[in-house]
Order: sequence, then structure tokens, then C-alpha cells
Amino acid sequence: MTLSRIEPRFVHEYGVGCIVWSYNLGYSTTAFPNGAPATWADLFDLKKFPGKRTVLDQPVASLEVALLADGVAPDKLYPLDVDRAFRKLDGIKGQTVFWTTNSQSQQLFVDREVVAGIILNGRVYDAAQKGAKIALSWEQNIQAVDYLVVPKGSKNRDAAMRLIDTMTVADNQAKVANLIAYSPTNIEAYKTIDAKLEPWLCTTPANTKRGFIMSQLYWRDHLKELTERWTAWKIA
Repeated sequence: MTLSRIEPRFVHEYGVGCIVWSYNLGYSTTAFPNGAPATWADLFDLKKFPGKRTVLDQPVASLEVALLADGVAPDKLYPLDVDRAFRKLDGIKGQTVFWTTNSQSQQLFVDREVVAGIILNGRVYDAAQKGAKIALSWEQNIQAVDYLVVPKGSKNRDAAMRLIDTMTVADNQAKVANLIAYSPTNIEAYKTIDAKLEPWLCTTPANTKRGFIMSQLYWRDHLKELTERWTAWKIA
């Protein structure tokens, strides 16, 4: 494949990005008649915005959200102040329903079991298109990239490279975006993405400006230890 087709910020020495999505503050459009939550701090304000929350059942993004809500600037997040993040999460733990799959996060809103929480932008889009009373905020959206890689020593390297080539063709990436509002990494794909999806994509200029890209290098080095701590925190 030709790397020049991929936006440079989604290419690194070990792989190429295929889709970009974001963790957003999702909320019920019927639960807050006096104004909807707009920031991560609002997610933790149970008095002003009462009701059950939902948070993904893992430290990834959850810890970032807690620190952002506690006033840490995006460019000061890493390395994460883990103790501070868990202290912040303690404040909503008793009012939180944890989700383990993207479909579950979406269904919690559809069934009105929760009124606000962390959810992927594409899941809010999908639920809203199906009639759910849900919306999202783009403030401090946390962008993440799915990368395509070929393991070192792979016996099927050539076939894998052909697959990567196919998955980064503009038309193919546009098809994915049109289905669930996850952004392409091939900028040519934007030419054939339905215009109605522009407000839903985390990589449109306005949404990019209000968000940041998660440090996947940080999570590569700390995922195991922080997952163990997350599990211990949940059952404490």
C-alpha cells in the first residue's frame, strides 16, 4: 500500500490507522429539562444532573475522563495521576452501571437505565438514528485510533499487506463511516461520506479542535497493571 494515502498523524512505525473514533459524554435528551450536561465535570455532578451514570468497565478512557473532570488539562494528562483519578471516580461509583461492550453502552441509554455516561460517538449516532433520545457533547472528546499491523515473522505477510491495502482504500473507508460515523484515515474518503455525518465525526475540524488523541503508548506500557487496579477498585 502507499502510506501517503493515510493522514500522517495516523501512521507510526508499527502500523497504520484504519478508523478513528472518540469517547464522548453521552446523555439523555429527556432527563435534563433545565439544561443538559456538557463537560466531563458535569458527569460527576450528581446534584445538578441526577441519575444513573455509565462508564466503560476498564481503566482506558475512564481514568482520563476522571482527571479531565477534576480539572486536569488534556496536554497535562500523561502520565496519568492514577490515585487522583480513582478518588474522582469514587464520587460516582455508587451511581454507575459499567458496560463491557459497545452494544451494551448503547442499549443502556435506549432502555433508559442511565442518563449520562462515557460512550463512543458512533454508538450515539447509531442509537439516535434509530430513535433513541440521546445526544453527545464534543467537549474534550478523547480520540482513539484502530491500527492495522502485521505481526513480526508472520507466515502470511503478503496476504496481510493486501488486506491492509484494501481496508485503507478511500471508498472502503467511506463505507464504514457511512454506517457508523467512525472517521477514515484516508483523507480522500471524505469525498464520498454522506454530508449529514459531518457533525458526528470526531475528525471534522470543529470536533478535532475540542478533543485530543489518547496516548496509546501510555496504555501499551500500563494497561496490565492498571486493569488489575481497576478490578480491585470495583470490588472494594
